[in-house]
Amino acid sequence: MTQSGRDRDVSFEQEIKTKETEYQMKKIPIIAVAALSAYASSAYSQSSVTLYGLIDEAIRFDNHQTPSGGHNITMGTGGAILGSRWGLRGVEDLGGGTKALFTLESGFIANTGAMAFPTPNGQTREFGRQAFVGLSQSGWGTLTFGRQYLLAYTMGASHDTFAFANYAATWGFQSAGLVGGARLDNTVQYSSDSLHGFKVNGAYTFGGAAGDVHRNSSPAVSVSYDHGPLSIGAVYQVVNDIGGAVPADSAYGNTYFGVAIPDSTQKLFMAGASWATNRATLYAQYIYSHVYPADYRDDSMSLGASYRFTPAWEIREAVYVDILHHAAGEGTRITTGPILFYHLSTRTDLYTGFNYNHLTGQWIKLASSSGFTQSFNGYNSLFEGVLGMIHRF
Repeated sequence: MTQSGRDRDVSFEQEIKTKETEYQMKKIPIIAVAALSAYASSAYSQSSVTLYGLIDEAIRFDNHQTPSGGHNITMGTGGAILGSRWGLRGVEDLGGGTKALFTLESGFIANTGAMAFPTPNGQTREFGRQAFVGLSQSGWGTLTFGRQYLLAYTMGASHDTFAFANYAATWGFQSAGLVGGARLDNTVQYSSDSLHGFKVNGAYTFGGAAGDVHRNSSPAVSVSYDHGPLSIGAVYQVVNDIGGAVPADSAYGNTYFGVAIPDSTQKLFMAGASWATNRATLYAQYIYSHVYPADYRDDSMSLGASYRFTPAWEIREAVYVDILHHAAGEGTRITTGPILFYHLSTRTDLYTGFNYNHLTGQWIKLASSSGFTQSFNGYNSLFEGVLGMIHRF
């Protein structure tokens, strides 16, 4: 992910990590952690393990939830802004500027307690959000192995007002089964240290298919530049073998927004920027996605801003325009709506707001499928109001 010196307001994911440090999240004295710490001390190294997490839950009002236009009030499948999670993060200082590190992060749905992020064939993941281990060397960068975020996702989130929040979920590049989850199994990822503001990242996902090293693989590369209030970056990623006969035969699901598609390759390109001042941050981004031969192409553009009126009050707003090209036709999906935050403390937020979707052409056809990610029920628009709370620990 693009990193800037102004951690105060780059993205919600970065904000979480910043708050974990700033608010001194406590190490948990559980037996396993104590045993690990004792072992680390005996080996003349210094280790730390941190338990962290957050819960985001919201009441949602949606129109057009029945064919006759009926409304629905629900808690949905989680918070409107962030996915609820808990995790363990550890670092061991090996000396000489070298550190060993790991992250184990589990996602859950707060209103039911169910675990999130199952495999395409329905198997439960204990640590579905992240599970990786790695080494960091000062001056050389960081190398990690395991289940990790796509470079496309982390780069894009840093240049989006809502950091690809659950609130809108309209970005074209998330439309295939795998990329909608934003994470990849079996991934090795390298992140360089910053050199005069520049950083380079590379990743490769091993498909794990015997006799075919290309199948289910995913190469990616990104570059970013951060200097003072400015942050810019670009990323290119290819995800092979999205779609297929049935979910059990695909590592990445077999649908595009709920529509079954043939075995396809997804190519993603993103370029974005953000500019921060004392109270405001501006965001702009372009996303290109092509799923072929399923032949779904998206050109997605967004503009957004956040503004902090006082230390307690903050508003975020964005406009997303996604132009879908398919079967010699095209359609547009426009999503917008503000979210107003009241920061009760450094760890607890209240929020309220709404988002509005309007569809034309191919987007109407896609949204009419039974597996579409939101229920439009034959209408070309959808209004959702939310009232929620986030608590970090």
